[in-house]
This record gives sequence, structure tokens and C-alpha cells, in this order.
Amino acid sequence: MKKKVLLLMMAALPLMAVAQQSRHGNNGNHGGYGNGGYGNGYNNNNGGRGNYQPIGVPGSALTIWSESGERFFLILNGIKQNMYAQSKVRIEGLPQVINDIQIIFDDNRTAAISKTISFMDPVEGQPISLSMRITRDRNGYARLAFNRMSTLERDYRGEQGEYVMMYGHDAPRQVPTVPTPPPPPPAPVAMDNVSFGDALRTIKSSSWDDTKLSTAKTIANTNYFTTDQIMTICKLFSWDDSKLDFAKFAYTRCVDYNNYYKVATVFSWESNRKALNDYINSHR
Repeated sequence: MKKKVLLLMMAALPLMAVAQQSRHGNNGNHGGYGNGGYGNGYNNNNGGRGNYQPIGVPGSALTIWSESGERFFLILNGIKQNMYAQSKVRIEGLPQVINDIQIIFDDNRTAAISKTISFMDPVEGQPISLSMRITRDRNGYARLAFNRMSTLERDYRGEQGEYVMMYGHDAPRQVPTVPTPPPPPPAPVAMDNVSFGDALRTIKSSSWDDTKLSTAKTIANTNYFTTDQIMTICKLFSWDDSKLDFAKFAYTRCVDYNNYYKVATVFSWESNRKALNDYINSHR
């Protein structure tokens, strides 16, 4: 295994040299790298290695991403891949071993990048996964730099923000998204003084505790109260049982339930105070 990895690393060095030659360069004057192959010039410069031919098959994947998050369009072999500008694009199922790459930036200011890249596994001839990054040189010009090369992943799952698609088909095979949590419900608001005054007059208009209690619960079903407002309503009842009934009912309609312990002071009997405290403790 170590020997195989070493061979892969050693063979990858000349591979990347041919992988990144410019598509607009003079192919005939690069030491025999013309037409994407290793020609006679390589043989002359390296003591008889002209018979070595890197092997490769279609089906590789290419990932290009911008270090600074710049959005771009990726054109492979004259075919525009992503319809909308992205900052990280992975193209799978490349039909060719040697591919012309052009990167056009969405800002309409940055000069386009053009390269010819060969996708070759120098050891086993299997499809590979090649990752390259867009970086800036010291003068601020955009450049395409090698990032990593690995065995092609099966059932690849993209990272967050990565646009993954098949060659020539602008329909993402997988676009990972992070579910947006629903916004929290608005905080309940207690009845304003005017509305609360109207509610008190309505409750007091009845002579019997049962009717007052029924009216108070009806109002509580569609409104919220402060602890002090609930205490005020409780004091409208003649009997502790009615006060306790409403105090329990209104607990979930209170906007400051951390102060709810004060409601116990409206009861005449110690047993009812304990009953309310037990109720509050069981519903926290």
C-alpha cells in the first residue's frame, strides 16, 4: 500500500504540470507536452521516458471553489455548466480525460481564467476526484491552483454551499441546505389598561361567582394578563374556591409567571395557597 501511494505521489507531479498548462499557451514549445500528451520532448529531457503514457478514463469529477467566496460560471469544453453563478461547483461524470476549462466571474471585473486540465490516475487509470481553488496572486490577479487529487468518491455528498451537478446538466444532483428554523412566536402581550378595565366591568356585572368565573375564563381564553391583573380578577370573587379555580386556569395566560407566587396572597385559607403553589410547581 505504501509503495502504491508513493508511486501515485511521484507520478502526480508531472501530471499536474500538464494538468495546469494554459489552453492559450504554445503547446509546441513546452518540452513535448503538446496536445496534452508526453511527447518526444519529455523523452529528450528525461533520458528515455518517452514511452511512458499517463493513463486515464472518462468519468472523473472536478471541484472548483473560490477562497474568497467569489461567484463564477464554469465552462468545460465550451459548455456552460452552472446557469447561476456559484462560489463552489463540483462537476461529475466528465466525458473526457483532457478538458478545457474557463472560469468567468460574476463581478464582470475579474479577468477570466482559462486552463487545459488532464484527469489521469497515473497508477491505476481509474476516474479521479480533482479539487482546485481560485486564489489571488500578489498583484491581485485570479489564479487557479491545485488543491488535492483523490480516488473518485461514490455517492458523494456535497458540503454546505457546494453546487453539485452532472456534466452538461444544470440541475444539481445534490444541493445541501440547512433547514431554516421557523421564527419564534411573538411574545404574548398583556391586556392594555383600557381593555382590562372593560373586562373588569363585564365580570363585575354578574352577581354570582359561577357566572363571574365563566365570564373571566372566556376573557382569558383570548387574552393575556400580568400577575397583578390576575390578582385583581381573583378579588372579584366572593369564595376562595372560585379564586383558586381562576388562578389555576389563568396560569398559562400570564406574561410574567415568574411572579405568580404573589397570587397566593388573595386567598383566605392556607390550604388554598398551598394548592395553588402545588399547581404552579407541577406545571413548570
